[in-house]
Parts: sequence; structure tokens; C-alpha cells
Amino acid sequence: MSQLSPKTAEYVQSAKAGIESLEYIDDLLREYMLFRGFKDTLKAFERDLERDRDHGFHADKIVAEVLAMACDLRIGALLEYWKYLTFRFFSHLNPKYQRTTKMFEKRLVRLFLASAARQNRRELIREFMAEHGPVLARQGGDWIPWLGLEYIDRPQTRPEFEAYFGDEWLTSLRTALTDFMQTVFPAMAVPRILLFDKDRREKEMLKRKLGIYEEHLRGETKITARKQPGGGAVGLVENHIEAVAAATSPRLQPAAAAAVGDTDVCDSGPADMVSTDEPSSELRISQDDIFLEHNAGISHARFSASGELIASYDDESVLKVWAPDPASAAAKLKHELEFSVSALAWDQRHAHLLYMCDENTFIHTLNTNTNLLSRHSLLDKRHRCMQCVLPGAASSTLLTVSSARPDTSADTTVQLWDAGASRVAASQRLATSSPGARGVCAALNHNGTLVALAHTSGHVQVLDARSLETVATVETAQRDVCGVGFSLDESSLRVVTEVGALTQWSLRGRCLMTAESVLEIGATNGTLPADSRLDCDRVAFTPDRENVVVAPRDQCLIFNVDSAALADSTRRHKDLVSVIDVGADCLLSASEDGTVRVARYRKV
Repeated sequence: MSQLSPKTAEYVQSAKAGIESLEYIDDLLREYMLFRGFKDTLKAFERDLERDRDHGFHADKIVAEVLAMACDLRIGALLEYWKYLTFRFFSHLNPKYQRTTKMFEKRLVRLFLASAARQNRRELIREFMAEHGPVLARQGGDWIPWLGLEYIDRPQTRPEFEAYFGDEWLTSLRTALTDFMQTVFPAMAVPRILLFDKDRREKEMLKRKLGIYEEHLRGETKITARKQPGGGAVGLVENHIEAVAAATSPRLQPAAAAAVGDTDVCDSGPADMVSTDEPSSELRISQDDIFLEHNAGISHARFSASGELIASYDDESVLKVWAPDPASAAAKLKHELEFSVSALAWDQRHAHLLYMCDENTFIHTLNTNTNLLSRHSLLDKRHRCMQCVLPGAASSTLLTVSSARPDTSADTTVQLWDAGASRVAASQRLATSSPGARGVCAALNHNGTLVALAHTSGHVQVLDARSLETVATVETAQRDVCGVGFSLDESSLRVVTEVGALTQWSLRGRCLMTAESVLEIGATNGTLPADSRLDCDRVAFTPDRENVVVAPRDQCLIFNVDSAALADSTRRHKDLVSVIDVGADCLLSASEDGTVRVARYRKV
């Protein structure tokens, strides 16, 4: 489906927000009519609401009514109501949707016929065919067997009718029709009064944000709790504002000199480093909130492309999609999945699509607008252990890295999955010369044309993200690598190890090491306790590539990449952090205690 233009997308969102405000506007109208003394008008208004054939634009209620008409054998009422819906809604759609509306009408008629046969009401089938049979006969095709349905004993045993008698087909019809109706309503032209509530909520949100910014400027600290409409708190929201003095740490130092031999791959030798004496901006945490969204440890959590939503998945196979901003109008979604998620990724082009890879390398797509899940084709059957997944920077694609066994990445397959076509667009099998590689982490450059794969053994491969051809390799001689990222000008790579060693490698010439330093995360003589060692899920670079965020234990630490100085830190969880993610102006840390901490940061 083609992407909507910004103007059209804004209009659709406005229309959707207006429809969602119907009940609020209805209450305002009641108040106004009582205030003006229009009692007869109010009574007429209430009568019309009781007879509302549009059901307040609730798609599920409309679908429930048409399905009930078909199952209760009220074919006349069904056809008349569908005619009303066509005139009221469908006739205003793009002509390309006419075929879709005809398809749903056809399925509803067949649901009526199957229900009549199941209830042994052959006289109703005879009456229907007497009136509509000639039209259906002229259509021909798959309608021909249905013309003789009245005379067939046990039609549910015949292959041409079997599917229409099953509950699975009815469920599928309900889901598809609801999805279609939810698409129809936002495309309507809505009166200006319905946009009143949307404008009111936007102004209230701006006032709240303005108040927060004023408090930040005054250096105040405020703690509030977000409540459910029923009164219970869904999660503690702590607005934490405090200055954290930057800890002193040695700046990245030039690597020591060593001999360099001729080779086709990049070496781990020395190179001169550009001076880092000029001041660089640092990050400061301006707001720190914590949310109790799960009852079990969280294994995956990711920001959506817009940063408005968070998808989080826990050890009990519960997936939640939610907004950390209390003023957001986004609906909160929850799914108790029947499969285990091995990786999460949001579509960077269509912000409402969430992709999940399961343990069998199937890809599942959740449409957060309709709350519908779909499953797509299997990826590489021989390499079922998903190591990492990256969403395409500018297109609806996923780059997946999988291995044959979970404890090694020496033999991996990299695949480019086209979400729009639901197929694998490119595939490349990679074998490293480092049999000790236990895993692999990955990062894209700013426009998604290059991808860096860093194995724990220190072997780094840079691929063309479109063809998956190797364009450079770097032998870092580092061990226990768990993080990699491109520099802002993409002339070098930054590599982080499990004990906090930070090195920089040039991508020009022979790919030499240009700088090295140590992030102060508590390592002694290059060693850390097992629960403090970093991993791929707890290392992330900020979008501007100037800072790196790590979570060695129960909090996130932000380090400046050039100086390796500690810029700031989040408040602590009660248990270990299991995964982190970084957005344009915020970062999240999810913990084994089921909490998610969302911190907003700013440059100083």
C-alpha cells in the first residue's frame, strides 16, 4: 500500500481523533440543549441516538449486527442494512475499494446460506434463490454450486462448502470486516465540531509540557503517579531532575604503535588520531519516569519510529504496546502470545507496524492501528537461532542475522526481508575465521546502506545493506565484543567489549585502530562479575553517535564517545537491567523486575 502524503495523513488522523470524540461531543450537546431549555429537541436527540444505525462509528458493533443478521437468517434486513452502509460510507471511498465491498457482501450472503443449511431451513434458501438466483447464475464462477444448495444433503461435507460451516472461517470474516470498517471511518469528512475535542486535548498537552519545561528550568523535582480511570495506579511516574556531575575519565588516547603488514583486510595496527581537545556537547537526563507494565522479567523492549510508543515483551510471553506519555491518545494493547519472541523491531516507515521473530524464525506483524496479528513466511530453516534484527532506515525491510546454534556465530546467515512483499529480497551466508565467536551484534549507518556485524571474537564485517556483499572487514583483536556503531561521518567504527573497553577503527585504507579507552563501569584489571558484564542488549549509541549508553547492572550510564567521560546516569531499578533502547531524545531500560524506566535527555 502506498504511503499517504503528509497532508492526507494529517487529515486522516484528525478525522480519526474526531470520531473518537463522539461521546464527548454528545455530552456537550446535551448540556447546551438543557442550558437553552430545548427539552423537546433533547428528547428527539436521545431517540435518534437509540436508533443510531451507525452505532457511534464503532466498527465492532456494526460488524456484530451484520453477522447476527446473517446467522439469524434475516436476509432482507441484512441486504437492506448493507445497502445503507454502502450509501453512507462505502460510496465515498476510492473506487479501488468497490471490489472489496462486493467481496464482503458475497461472504455475508454465503454466511446466510450456510446458516440456513445448518438449521435445515431449506425454504429460506429456496426463497432467496427464487429472487436472486438468476443474478447469481449470470455471475457464474464459484456461485454455480451454491445454486443447488437446497437439494444437497449435508453440504458441510462437500469440499466446495466445507470452509463456510467452520468457526474459523466466521472468525476470519469478523476480523477482516472489522479491520475494513476501521479503515473506512477515518476516511470520512467530519464536521468541525468533532475536531473540537482533539484541539482541546492538544492544548492541554502543550500546557502540561510547558509546565514541565518551566520546572526543569527552575531545577525543581516533582513526583506524580499515573492513575487508571478506575483509580488504581498502573505505574509509578517519577519526574526526576537532578544534576549529575560528570565523572573524570581519560579521553580517548591514540593507539600504541605496532608493525603493519600488507593484507587485504583491515588490520589492528595503529594510526594517528585527530585531536579531541575541542569541546563536545554532553547529555543530561531532564526527566526520569518508571512504569510497572509487566509482572515478569522483560526480555525485549523497543521505541517505535516516532518515539511515541514502546513495545515490551516479558518472560511469560506477554506483549504490550503502550505510550509513556500520559497525554498520548494511543490505545494500550496487550497480547498473550502463543509463541516465544526472539527479536522485536518497529517499521521505520510505517510507525504502526511491529515485527516479531519467533523461535522458528517466522516473522509476525502486529498492526497497532487495528490490533491484528499476522504471520509471514519462514526465513532460513537451517539457521533458526536469531542473533539480531535491524529495521531498514528508510524502507519497510528487516535485516536479520541468524545462526545454526545459539552458542556460536561462526556460521551465520544474513537476510533482507521485504515486509511489503512478504519475501526474502536478499540472502548471504557468512562464515568467520574465528570459531570462538559466541554471538554477533549489528548496527546500520545513518541511511541504512551499510551494516556492521561485530562478532564476540572481535571479527567485524561491513556489508552493503542492499546486496549483503562484504565491503570491508576489521580484525580488532578485541575479545568479548558486545557493541558496535558507526561514527557520525561514517569514516570509522566504535567497538565496545563486555568489560567496557572502547576502541575506534578507521574504515579508510587498512582500517587501523585510531583510539582506545575504558568506560568506567567498575571493571578491575579488565574483569567484571558475571552479572555486571555488558551484552548486545545493554549497549546502544545515541542517534548523533556522540554518546554511548550502557547498563552494567541496574541503571543506564551515558558516556561521551570522544572523551569516555561519564555524562549522566538514570536512576536505579530494583533488579538487573535486561535490555535498553535509545531514541532521538529519550532512552529506556527494561528490568528483570518487570519495570521500564524512560528517561528524557537533552544536550548541554
